[in-house]
Amino acid sequence: MFGSATGTLAGCLARETHRVHVIRNRGVRTTGWVDRIRTDTDGDGDLQHFPVVRFELPDGTEIEAGSATGMPHSCSLAPGDPVETAYHPRQPENIVIIGFDWPANPWVFGLCTLLLGGFSATMLWDGFHMP
Repeated sequence: MFGSATGTLAGCLARETHRVHVIRNRGVRTTGWVDRIRTDTDGDGDLQHFPVVRFELPDGTEIEAGSATGMPHSCSLAPGDPVETAYHPRQPENIVIIGFDWPANPWVFGLCTLLLGGFSATMLWDGFHMP
């Protein structure tokens, strides 16, 4: 049961790794401005800061999108700060703030995915081969 749950988590991390990789490498880059900093808590109750960015599409449409990743304790960005943003051309609300979203680094997500996937495979293998 536990192996299946960690396998599902590894699959979600793999999906997020791919999304971040695609937006970073193939997304449309533009300059946006921090509109505000949204705060929330993580699963442990620790405060997380998520910048919300405004930018314009080439057709003049204004988009407001929040960072997918938060920073614990404090945020190095403030309202009004310019930020380089990459967005998915068909889903411009999916953004990566270049230089801020370092926790969304594909290497970090990739490593976590491999570790969880390996752990899940080991748990499932042991579960199927128990006497």
